Amino acid sequence: MKQLLLSTALVASGAFGFSAQAGELDPALQAKLDRAQFLYDHGYYQEALKHIQWLFNNGIATDYDFTPHQVSIITLWAAMRDHHEPARISYDRALKDTITQLKRAPHNCAAFDDAEVMMENKNALEDLVTVLENETAEHPQIWQRCWGYSTSLIAVEQTSKPLMDAYLVDLSDHFKAEFIPVIDGLYTQCDDDVDYREACQDSVIDYLTDVSTSFRHAATTHYSLNEAGQIGVLTVQLRLKWQAQDQ
Repeated sequence: MKQLLLSTALVASGAFGFSAQAGELDPALQAKLDRAQFLYDHGYYQEALKHIQWLFNNGIATDYDFTPHQVSIITLWAAMRDHHEPARISYDRALKDTITQLKRAPHNCAAFDDAEVMMENKNALEDLVTVLENETAEHPQIWQRCWGYSTSLIAVEQTSKPLMDAYLVDLSDHFKAEFIPVIDGLYTQCDDDVDYREACQDSVIDYLTDVSTSFRHAATTHYSLNEAGQIGVLTVQLRLKWQAQDQ
């Protein structure tokens, strides 16, 4: 579950590390990112934590192009929780503050995204779903503005009927409209690197299988076997399309 969601987030962010594409990020901000990674890699956790906290609080405000790096900085912070107590304390405090911001301002999509990634890295997605469900019960579709691909996947993986009813509505239609195009695009991108094309394609096929399995499980649990069957058909159709392309 966590690996599946992390893969989605990292695909969306476009990077596993902090290396910026040319011209995308303010040089001073990139230097702070690089410094944070260096300090972490060499065990200077207290200094690394200072950089991470500053970037978490100020990165996007300094340069909007920092947005895709927010996932990476949160992931690094979460990794530090395991072996640096101040990192654990500060991470948990920041998460609590983020959830508070989210409840006070449901249209604050930055807080929504941060809460999602932070809960995911803490293996606490059930708690996130509870927050989302409770607010949705009082205010239907309150999260619509901030809802996206990864949040849909969380709702499906957690088999949250309240969230699926409110934001996905029809599972097979949502799978077809929102997931098939993205996964098909990932498969096509594998052609960009000939040396790793086959390995890349295999990983996308595995990803499709995992996502499809999650959707079919949710459909069977809360809706119908027919709904699950439609998702299975869409999955097979995409696989056949890829096979035809590769011949």
